[in-house]
Amino acid sequence: MKSKKLNRKILISLFGIIAIFVLSMPVLGFYVIKKNIIERAQAKVKNDLNTARLIYQDEIEIIRDVIRFTALRFFVRDAISSNDIDTLKKQLEEIRKAESLDVLNLTDENGKVLVRSRNPLLYGDNQAHDELLRHAISDKKAVAGTMIVSRDELIKEGQDLAERAFMKLIPTPKAKPTSETELTTGMMIKAAAPVLGYDGSLVGVLYGGTLLNRNYEIVDRVKQTVYQKIKYKGRDIGTATIFQGDVRISTNVRTEDGSRAIATRVSEEVYEQVLTKGLDWVDRAFVVSDWYKTAYEPIRDINGRTIGILYVGILEKPFTDMERNTFLVFLMIVLIATLLACVLSAIPAGAISRPVTNMLQATRKISEGNLGYKVDAQTGIEELNILAASFNEMSTRLDEREQNLKVANKKLAELNKTYLDLVSFVSHELKGILASTTANAYSLQDGLLGTINDEQKRAIHSITRNLGYLAGTLSRFLNLSRIEKGELELHRTEVSLREDVFNPSLEAFAREAAEKQMEIVNNLQPQLKAKCDKDFMLVVANNLVGNAILYGFNKGKVVLNSKEVGEKIQIEVYNDSRPVTPQEKERLFKKFSRLDTAETKQAKGTGLGLFITKEIIAKHGGEIWIEPKEQGNSFIFQIEKDI
Repeated sequence: MKSKKLNRKILISLFGIIAIFVLSMPVLGFYVIKKNIIERAQAKVKNDLNTARLIYQDEIEIIRDVIRFTALRFFVRDAISSNDIDTLKKQLEEIRKAESLDVLNLTDENGKVLVRSRNPLLYGDNQAHDELLRHAISDKKAVAGTMIVSRDELIKEGQDLAERAFMKLIPTPKAKPTSETELTTGMMIKAAAPVLGYDGSLVGVLYGGTLLNRNYEIVDRVKQTVYQKIKYKGRDIGTATIFQGDVRISTNVRTEDGSRAIATRVSEEVYEQVLTKGLDWVDRAFVVSDWYKTAYEPIRDINGRTIGILYVGILEKPFTDMERNTFLVFLMIVLIATLLACVLSAIPAGAISRPVTNMLQATRKISEGNLGYKVDAQTGIEELNILAASFNEMSTRLDEREQNLKVANKKLAELNKTYLDLVSFVSHELKGILASTTANAYSLQDGLLGTINDEQKRAIHSITRNLGYLAGTLSRFLNLSRIEKGELELHRTEVSLREDVFNPSLEAFAREAAEKQMEIVNNLQPQLKAKCDKDFMLVVANNLVGNAILYGFNKGKVVLNSKEVGEKIQIEVYNDSRPVTPQEKERLFKKFSRLDTAETKQAKGTGLGLFITKEIIAKHGGEIWIEPKEQGNSFIFQIEKDI
């Protein structure tokens, strides 16, 4: 009874500690996940807005330089006579088209239009009221900025510009209520430059610009630069927009039907922050039909008036999904760890209470004649130590040599029998731990957990490289155990060898290839499909692509080719490297066999990759071989298209 009571008290104490751990860890985990995923996503959007601003400002500078250099190149003279007009019309139109401008006009020194490149029949109106021209005339230097252009002025330049600017406003959820139903004015990046005579006197003003309404060049460049072509569940993960007032006039935000969300409006809360108060908005916001992590900032004209908004945003759903999934995984790990802790807590409890129980069992064993039974003579209790010593002295009368041989033989048989199980178990256990360690190491290396210096970065790079090697080694031993235990069972599905197998492999080794400055050429035919086990074929691809990069020359090539040979598909993976000799070819596909060369001595390996690759290909009814080339080696395999 005392032993049970002692055991129970120990377990209650341990369970109390575990309970505190279980209650605190989910709260801590949620805080850490929220901090690292959501807040970092918002910080990234703010940085993305800086990039968008630079791209937008760069466009303004480009247009200003075009106008300024054009003014210097074509119009430096004492005066602009009527004889020059026809020549200037042709020159302006050629320049406007070459520089992709929507407007390019010339005025005299008082702002009276002399030449309209788009509408040569309409001139003579006075543009002295234009703020940009007034600055250029008064300061005698080139100026540029974003301006609102009236519908009348757009019509003067061409009916097509007025039609581009005209928009029927589309009702938008969460937008600020308004009585306006259409947009008739346009927003234009404009520049003006003085035309000076040889004596420095003002002869005229050259002005021009690009209409932003329904012009998607800037927003698409921002999206390509910042977000590239990344999608999430079929939707672009990142978007950019230029607003005229609160109306989207240039955007790659999409509506439900997939069209650009032109003429939709910004949410009311963003309107008040950016347009009314003139402040930036960096927070989540509702964009047309979904929630985004967003950043907005005012677009101001040359006089500082807020006339529009520049926006970038990342779809929020990938991050909320990641947050939820990560928390669920974390919670599952905590629960599993809790269950494991509860089970393992019985071990120390038993270790403390076991000596008393063992002594009681020992007396029963002696009375039953089990002379081979032994107990620990060091129990911490003097009386029990004496009793245990007497018991163990009697047990020594047994034939130790015979028993030792039996135990040794039994252990040897068990070791031989469980060798493959041990390999599989260790590989499985270490694989999960290694994956977590590798992810943390890469996060540290990429600066996600804080800034590190160059010396630390080199050390972490060495760690990640060794972790990658260890991960590959564990994967190979796991596959080896499956092969030798006869558990290599295929689950065949129709697989695209390029999209489903080799593209992911090339992405996985992109970092290593970049470090060696290698050129990757993927000539695999997209239409090639085979009924095979996708996961095992990915092992084949990883082994072949990984070896090609590992043993290939720095700044060399890795080339993937494919073709159909009757009812079979043939894949070739070539790399620039030292061609193997006929003697070396015989050893390549053997288990634990590596070539004794300078290249292999510099690179770590187990000698299992090609052996496993050969077994997987054979399981698919195919074959693999190597063909040395003049400047390298090609590993070639064939598998059946349909079995």
